[in-house]
Amino acid sequence: MKTAPEENLEKAVVPLEGVHCASCVNRIETGLGSVPGIRRVSVNLPSRTAFILYDPAALKPADITGRIEELGYKALGIMNSAAKAENIATAGLDSEKGLLLQKLLIALALTGYTLLELAVDLPPYTVMAAAALAWGWCGSHFHSGLVRALKAGTADMNTLVSLSTSVTFFYGLFITFYPNTSGAHQHAHWHEVAMLITFINFGRWLEARSKSKAAEAVSGLFKMAPKTARRLKNGVEEVVPAESILPGDTIQLRPGEQVPVDGTVTNGFSSVDEALLTGEPVPQDKAAGAKVYAGTMNKTGALEFTATGVGEDMALMKIIKAVEESQAGKNSVQRLVDRIAAYFVPAVILIALGAAGVWLYYADFPRAVSVFAAVLAVACPCAMGLAVPMAVSVGFGRAAGLGMLINNAEVLERIPKIDVIVFDKTGTLTEGRMKVSGIRPWTISGPEFLSLLLSAEASSEHPFAEAVRVYARERNIIKQKPDSVEVVPGKGIEVKAGGRAVMAGSAKWFAETGVTVPAAAEAEIKATTDSLLLLAADGVFKGYAALSDTVRPETAAVIEELSAMGIRPVIASGDRRAAVETLAAALGISEFYAEIFPEEKSAIIKRHKAIGSRVAFVGDGFNDAAALSEADLGIALSSGADIAVKASDITLMHNGIAGVAQALKLAKAIRRNITQNLVWAFAYNAALIPLAAGALYPFSGLLIPPYFAGGAMALSSVSVVLNSLRLRRVKLQRNYSNG
Repeated sequence: MKTAPEENLEKAVVPLEGVHCASCVNRIETGLGSVPGIRRVSVNLPSRTAFILYDPAALKPADITGRIEELGYKALGIMNSAAKAENIATAGLDSEKGLLLQKLLIALALTGYTLLELAVDLPPYTVMAAAALAWGWCGSHFHSGLVRALKAGTADMNTLVSLSTSVTFFYGLFITFYPNTSGAHQHAHWHEVAMLITFINFGRWLEARSKSKAAEAVSGLFKMAPKTARRLKNGVEEVVPAESILPGDTIQLRPGEQVPVDGTVTNGFSSVDEALLTGEPVPQDKAAGAKVYAGTMNKTGALEFTATGVGEDMALMKIIKAVEESQAGKNSVQRLVDRIAAYFVPAVILIALGAAGVWLYYADFPRAVSVFAAVLAVACPCAMGLAVPMAVSVGFGRAAGLGMLINNAEVLERIPKIDVIVFDKTGTLTEGRMKVSGIRPWTISGPEFLSLLLSAEASSEHPFAEAVRVYARERNIIKQKPDSVEVVPGKGIEVKAGGRAVMAGSAKWFAETGVTVPAAAEAEIKATTDSLLLLAADGVFKGYAALSDTVRPETAAVIEELSAMGIRPVIASGDRRAAVETLAAALGISEFYAEIFPEEKSAIIKRHKAIGSRVAFVGDGFNDAAALSEADLGIALSSGADIAVKASDITLMHNGIAGVAQALKLAKAIRRNITQNLVWAFAYNAALIPLAAGALYPFSGLLIPPYFAGGAMALSSVSVVLNSLRLRRVKLQRNYSNG
């Protein structure tokens, strides 16, 4: 059967109801994955959303939601926006949290009443009615989950809880109505039924409450977007809903107001706090031509701007979507846990039946029932299922809040092994705001030299080109309109203007193309440590421009911190050797490469990988895309080219490299947290399931009652969530500005 090409597929984000454990995740992914037309399915357990890639020619959205219903879950909608799905899923989680609290409080009251029976003679049927209400209504969500699982032919956490509480409850009914059959010494322990429901509901409520906190970093971004905007139409200001703004609309922004949509400033001057998007605490100055982004806060002056990005095209929404999709991705550890979870619940049921059979043979029926219920109640697939995705969800949300987008979960596998980090120079280690420090025309006048150079660089996006344009504009130089433009990535640019073929680029490119540089000029070039831009017309050398750049204030401290982490820094740049060598010496970097082309950066990375190193690359330009893809870990600055951002594993939203060390530290912290969660979850089940089965009874007389087992089950998953929430407080910041 032919499959549709990737570009013809559509993405759907489905908020789900009824998803509680890894078994649920596995059931949905397996069930949907077998549907013809669905290419990929990934379910995020903490946010309870499914990310689906499907062929719209093969099936309709209704087919997807219908299949989800068949599997025993409820689809709360189907959309292409992760942000909207997050909102719906969060609202569903809040609703569930409220209902769980209500059931918990009622179950607690009923438990208190059933416990009175131990001290006071109460009418037996009223105690039974209290236990029945606790089992039937306060535990109804477990029983409905069991029914859904049976219809789908699978088993999950609800199966374990419903079976354990139902066995205890119905055995109590049997004893109550047939006391002589079970023996005169036996009586129904109604308080155990009520306590079991109460403890498990308490755990589920704590888990739902903690999950809500875990989602705050991302959902908080969505909630920060303002709901209204001041639109200027026909000279009249009107307040309108932000979602009604269209590209091209003129927006007025007063001091203290939030930016409603992305746009470009056309008038005014102000400072804007962009910490929401970038994690950068220092407000950024905005004047005509500057970009502003939805959700950021205008501080001092009034601005007027033209809307350029609205709705899902806003940077804020793109960030939310990127974080949601990266959270939904699975690394190898998560996939292994999912495979184990698929067999976990059936295995627990078999262990419970086996343990009950042994106790029935060696003891009596009441003890067998108690052990069966305890084994089912103590097993916790939730703890295993939450171990990885909860840590990823909290950690990636924390990263987003700090202006770092981790683009996929597989990054966590690679980061701890990184031992070499290769940096691009211009725009990465340096500010990238080049200035022409001087020009050296050769055989032509200064104005003619600048006119030719400006004609060549007018169409380029390279930092050198912007510096030339500023320098020429200050001197009122007029360019010649080029008839054709050819950019040679990493080397230079060639244009045809005024009937002449004009080249501007690196000395290495000139040598490669056969342009001869006079000996006197070559001596001058070797003597300077500035970056250089050479010019030729019709194959004849016409001089050069010297350019200087400023090292980022945080660069030295970042390099020092990476070295302290055992990561060796390397510089790979297309700039002149003298300029690169001077910077490397200032930063204490012993290995550097200069005057290299983009493909050579990839070759450098391959050489390090060939000798067993794990390599990260940090860059910001179009020329860096290949190196970012080749590296084990690609880190891009969002201030650079879009293609570089798309090729990277981590995107730094703020204009600086302080986030490089922070991102590495946070990723390592997430990895440690996952390990802690998994060790706890597996150790818990490995220890308490045999204990509940009575493995220690022959030696110590210890046997866990079902209600205690239920409490332990509840606290297990809660402990995993709480441990994951510690990632919100991991110390990452350092005052880089002071070195």
